[in-house]
Amino acid sequence: MYQLNSKDIKLFSKLYSGVIYDALIFDLKYKKPFLLDSSIKKVSGNNKNYVGPAFTCSSKTVKKPSEIKDHIRIEMFKKFFKGCFQIISTNGNDTVAHFGDISGLIAKKFGAIGVVIDGNTRDIDLLKKNNFPVFCKDVFPVDAYGRWQITDYGKPIKMKGKSGNVKVNQGDIIFADSDAVICINNNLVKKVLKLSSIRLKKENLIRKEIKNFSPNPKNIHKMYKKIGRW
Repeated sequence: MYQLNSKDIKLFSKLYSGVIYDALIFDLKYKKPFLLDSSIKKVSGNNKNYVGPAFTCSSKTVKKPSEIKDHIRIEMFKKFFKGCFQIISTNGNDTVAHFGDISGLIAKKFGAIGVVIDGNTRDIDLLKKNNFPVFCKDVFPVDAYGRWQITDYGKPIKMKGKSGNVKVNQGDIIFADSDAVICINNNLVKKVLKLSSIRLKKENLIRKEIKNFSPNPKNIHKMYKKIGRW
C-alpha cells in the first residue's frame, strides 16, 4: 500500500479537485465512481484543501441507548494514525448529527486531519474555533446517542457518490477542498499526482497568458494555438 510522503503532501497542497477530476476522467479514463455527492461540503476548516489516507467507519441506526456499544468507538480512536482522514458512512441515516466538537477534539488528538461524513454534524461554531475540518451534508443538533452508532472501522465502505456509490478502502487517499471530496484508489496515487500536476502547470500558464494579454479576441485564438484547449 502506497503511503504519502512529505513531498506528495506538498504537491497535493498546490492542487484543487478540478485538475484531479480531469486527470482521472480524461487522462486515466477511470470508470469507477470516485467523486462523492455534491451535497457533501466543507463546513469547517481553514486550509484550501486537505489530503490523507482514509480511516473508514461503518455504522447503523439503533432504537434505544441499550443498543449502543461504546467500546467500539473507544477502540476505534486507538487505531487512528497520524494524518488519517476519518470517513464515516452513515448507512443512510439522516436523522441525527453523526459528529460534533467532542468527536473532533478526540479525533484530532489521535492524529486525524479531518472527517468526511455522508450525513450531518453539529457544534459547527466550536469545530470552526478548533479548526477541525468537517465535510458533511448538513448541520443538525440532534444527538446520535441512542439513535445511531459506529459499528466497525478499517474495512471497505460505500459513500454516496455523484454517479453511484463510491467504494472507499482503508488507506485510499482522500482529497477534499471547497469544491468536492474525491477518493483516489491507493494504487493510482502516484499517477494521479503526476497527471494532476501537469494539468495544474498548464492551467497556471493559461492564467499567466490571460493576465498579460489585452482584451482582443485574436489573443484568445493565439493562446489556444500556443497552449491548447483549457
